[in-house]
Amino acid sequence: MRLICLSVSHHNTPIELRECLSLTSDMIESALSKFPIRVGGFESILEMVFLSTCNRLEIYALMSLTHELEEDSNSIFQPILTYLREALEITTHPIEPYFRSYTGNSTVAHLFQVTAGLDSIAIGETQVLGQVSQALDIALQCGSARHVLASLFRAAIHAGKRVRNETDIGRRPINISLIAVHLAEATLGPLANKQILVIGAGKMGGYAITSLREHNVQQITLTNRTYQRATELVSKLGGEALPFENMPDGLINADVVFTSTAASQPILHPKLIGEVMSHRPHRPLTLIDLAVPRNVETRVREIANVQLFDMDDLQRYVTTSGIGSHQKISFAKSIVDDEVTDYEKLLRVIPFIGELHKKVEHIRHVEVARTLKHLSNPDPEVLEQIDLLSRALVRKILHEPTMHLRTETNQETLNDYVESLARLFDLSERKPDLSIKKEVI
Repeated sequence: MRLICLSVSHHNTPIELRECLSLTSDMIESALSKFPIRVGGFESILEMVFLSTCNRLEIYALMSLTHELEEDSNSIFQPILTYLREALEITTHPIEPYFRSYTGNSTVAHLFQVTAGLDSIAIGETQVLGQVSQALDIALQCGSARHVLASLFRAAIHAGKRVRNETDIGRRPINISLIAVHLAEATLGPLANKQILVIGAGKMGGYAITSLREHNVQQITLTNRTYQRATELVSKLGGEALPFENMPDGLINADVVFTSTAASQPILHPKLIGEVMSHRPHRPLTLIDLAVPRNVETRVREIANVQLFDMDDLQRYVTTSGIGSHQKISFAKSIVDDEVTDYEKLLRVIPFIGELHKKVEHIRHVEVARTLKHLSNPDPEVLEQIDLLSRALVRKILHEPTMHLRTETNQETLNDYVESLARLFDLSERKPDLSIKKEVI
């Protein structure tokens, strides 16, 4: 078996392609609905999780491979990319050159880095932890995440929570909306006296309003297709709600517009913005598009006195300004490294735990059968109670050693546990190699 990841992200992929690869929950559920599946030369894809965020699409899979595929790593990934292209009906963009691939231990390390926010545009951004959790929930509901990927994602979520709780990243949380506010101030100066329009009342829109409030902005208008959602959000965070059909009026009055809707097609196009600017020909308008797929057509940039920034512009701003990065992230990285090591160690110990339980279960079965030979015409209920009692005893006896094997963090102590149990239960040939550098799966 092989654990793999295919990743396309802001690191090397333009937004024009990322928006083609942005998956809704319904699209992910549809893609995961045929498990286990056979693709190309694969014997089967045993488990799969899709992680889709504004700036990345990642496919995590547990593969059962033929010998030929083990020898040819390129053959491992190509059928999955073909499957993805067909599922999303992508015909206009070559996607293969943009995907980065990870296998085995590097897959584990990459997911942990992503979940901790250490691979984001803004280092330590807070949304990705929830997105990873949602990705796991969808895969569990679809039955495509089982023992290996479920344990991997839960361990990554645990690592992400540790980073949030134990480092400056958690004490100074950041998100894309906050970066966008910084960009607006860097472009226009203080926003306190500016008219702000926020389009979209989802999480990103809420974060934008919160960030604007923290920068002393008072004149905030929120519009959303569902007006009730807009009124509920401004009642909590402040600002005024505007019916969606009146959005052109909001655009005419605004100095800065933040867009963050889940629309699959642009909602602000050159014709609309051109009409808006005809009512304010000498007053500049700044549009900051936080959505993927984008809410604003690129051609809007051609209109006089209109500035448009999208996610790629935000990434360039972060790179040049250092906003959103933490100077002291070494502790966060050390936490992630420790969690990766612990998880890899656990993966190597789990088969040994299985062998231990199998050995004791065999002893239980033999001894129960031997006892039953001495009973003449036993009552079926008595037989059932004997079986239940013996199983309960096995569970109780193995509970403590199993928990110690699963939770021990000291390498030397874990080695001692494994060595002792292997000798006591004659499992020396089943001992795991706990070398940290050994490839897990």
